Amino acid sequence: MAVTYLDFKPRRFMSCRHRQTILAALFGGTKSLPETVQHKIELPDGDSLFVYDDSPASAAPDLPTLLVHGLGGSHASSYLTRLAKRLRQNNQRVFRMDMRGCGLGIPVAKRTAHAGASDDLARTIQWIQEFTHSSSIRVVAYSLSGNILLKLLSESEETQSISIEQAIAICPPIDLAYASHQIKKKYWGFYDYQFIRSLKKDIAQRLKHHPDCKWSRLTPFPKSLFEFDDRFTAPLNGFQDANDYYQRSSSKLNLHRISVPTKIMIADDDPVVPAEIFDNVQLSETTNLFRTPHGGHMGYLASKGRRWLDDQIISWLESD
Repeated sequence: MAVTYLDFKPRRFMSCRHRQTILAALFGGTKSLPETVQHKIELPDGDSLFVYDDSPASAAPDLPTLLVHGLGGSHASSYLTRLAKRLRQNNQRVFRMDMRGCGLGIPVAKRTAHAGASDDLARTIQWIQEFTHSSSIRVVAYSLSGNILLKLLSESEETQSISIEQAIAICPPIDLAYASHQIKKKYWGFYDYQFIRSLKKDIAQRLKHHPDCKWSRLTPFPKSLFEFDDRFTAPLNGFQDANDYYQRSSSKLNLHRISVPTKIMIADDDPVVPAEIFDNVQLSETTNLFRTPHGGHMGYLASKGRRWLDDQIISWLESD
């Protein structure tokens, strides 16, 4: 497996994985963009989700880019809005997605997003291509949605009606069982707790809009991501339990099937998605793995306030 190490130099006193991860999230920057247009996409089972069109009037008519958030995020996540803003400044057609049941989409979806929801991503891509009359699309997906994107790319039956020119997956948890175990075990369960705290707020909102959903009545509330997936995510979305959900949704064993030009970015010191899940993984000839010694989980804070990861993604999108 060919691996390319990239030259990321952390900001002074910011080489610590936890500082990179936490400070990047706390001080993310842009939260909203002006003149964004919301579109509702109907899903086959009756649920809906939203996408947000950030395209300037002068945007290039073809090759849109779709940005997809991670667990606990939404279209308003700062890492999406920052990148969308820069793409828009470059006159690119760009969309941000609320995965099913996330962000403003909670009232219009009885089910929720999950790591195996490649069908939702495929439907969204198909809608954007039809809406923009585009022959192809580029997709940038972060963390959990990075696994969804990689899973989609390996499924020929889901990609028949869409055309992806370039795919970029940032810090994707391709082995869900291992990642879930490690996030509970390491760093006193700090990141596990942070995700659970965020998900608890989402569940409270879901109960307001879907009071009849028995899976949302989590008393006592789960204390780990594994328990949350076992008691909520898995049964709500048709899986037997968390182990079944992880096994059927992880993309790791099928990465060799990908035929689309794909880039995967990971940091060796990621405290959320362990870099070792990529050890000995079999990649396709069209897939390139990029690593950095530092960066944390979607951090990559460089000197002078520069967002190195944003720069790298822009460079990839503009060069290919």
